[in-house]
Amino acid sequence: MLYAGVHLPNFPAQAALRNDAEARQKPFAVVAGTPPQVRVVALNSHAKKMGLWVGMTKADAETQSSVKIRERLVRLESLAHAALQDCLAGFSPWCEDVAPDLFVLDISGLSNLMGTPVQIAKSIREQARTFSLYIKIGVAHNIDSAIHAARLTKNVLVLPTGGEAEILRDAPLEILEATPEILGILHRWGIRRFGQLAALPELALSERLGQEGLRLQRLTRGISTRILSPTVPSMAFEEEMEFDHSVEDLKSLAFVFHRLLGQLVLRLATRALAAGEIHLTLHLDLAADGVTAKEPFFTRTLKLPVPSVDVTLLLKLLQLDLEAHPPGAPVMKVVLHIEPMRPRVVQNGMFVPQGPEPQRLELTLAKLRRIVGEDRVGSPELMDRHLPVPFRMANFTPSNSPSRKLPAEVSQTAVRIFRPALPTSVEKVRGTPRRVRFSGKSYQVSHASGPWRRSGEWWTRGHWGRDEWDLVLVSGDNKRIVVRAYRDLVTGHWSVEAEYD
Repeated sequence: MLYAGVHLPNFPAQAALRNDAEARQKPFAVVAGTPPQVRVVALNSHAKKMGLWVGMTKADAETQSSVKIRERLVRLESLAHAALQDCLAGFSPWCEDVAPDLFVLDISGLSNLMGTPVQIAKSIREQARTFSLYIKIGVAHNIDSAIHAARLTKNVLVLPTGGEAEILRDAPLEILEATPEILGILHRWGIRRFGQLAALPELALSERLGQEGLRLQRLTRGISTRILSPTVPSMAFEEEMEFDHSVEDLKSLAFVFHRLLGQLVLRLATRALAAGEIHLTLHLDLAADGVTAKEPFFTRTLKLPVPSVDVTLLLKLLQLDLEAHPPGAPVMKVVLHIEPMRPRVVQNGMFVPQGPEPQRLELTLAKLRRIVGEDRVGSPELMDRHLPVPFRMANFTPSNSPSRKLPAEVSQTAVRIFRPALPTSVEKVRGTPRRVRFSGKSYQVSHASGPWRRSGEWWTRGHWGRDEWDLVLVSGDNKRIVVRAYRDLVTGHWSVEAEYD
């Protein structure tokens, strides 16, 4: 067996800076605690070069005006943790979640695919960099030694079988994560390194520290036999970014969307998934000037007819949606959540005409929705209600199967519905329409079918009822059209609702 321990050093700082490329190039400090005991818990390398250290007070850190200071957020750390787990899932399904900043995965079967243990570790580190994460990797033939090597090394450390104790002999006891009481006892004995604890006689150690002392000694000797306990990765795909100052320009938000969508798509790709729905939440600054929004949160949901991992497409869809539905206030924070779906694979027939690419089709539909409105683009969907027009427009979803052609003897009729219906004046003879006038033109009725009485929603204030007619109309220039007209039983008014093709 071969295991890789993956350690995420300086975890609070990496989690806070992961989606903020500009902040990574400047001095940065993460603070935590209850006032007035708020202290620095993590720093980046730029802040360390300026003389800041972990444990100093927030007030002292703020004396350096060039240092950006942020509160430690557990939510950001959980997102970074999930991103690393998704990254590792692309290499091995046998992955154990040991700690927020630590994983172990079984890489026994990767040698034939990716080469030596060093090459495997380097491949994992390179993939983690695409997720904006810096990791250290230790490789060994038992789990605990791999974890200790990952905590000890600066990059990659491979422990040979039987040589674990020799290589780890100078490792500090703190990486064992023993209890403070036992560490205190060992320090009073002058035991501070792995090699010192490994050299103690087992009987004397057991008499003084019991079974816990023997367990720690086995760890320092590299002979532990712990079994890997794989963790099922979460299906939550979410990224967020908070701004130091509110952002008003939607074009500026596009850079943030591109960054977050890129991270989400990477995570989806490692799990062989695609984006099915995008949920966008914007935290608004209601104290700014010219604000029209009334709620502090602005949410939008985009349902994709075809699952996609195309960042450019997803970004354009978000931009078009926000242009059609502006948030009404400057943005302080962006949260993107994606509902994953299995990618759809379409096998076209050899003699079936090639249709448009689903991604490009969805982009075209989004542009049309922006121009004519959301409720005017899509596929008609019948509703199980008694309404004058018993359908609504739903998202268009292309079908996998080719459309079936109707026999030549079967005629097809399309109906063009007027929204709103056209006001009409009607002259009747013996209860049947004989002359109709609408849209500034007058028509003679050559054939009339009806009436068909329809009604519904009688139990609500929106109750309705009407008599419907199908009319063949002839204009003064002998042009013939077929329309559907109706008389509203509540108001008595006539309207032309649709024209037949």
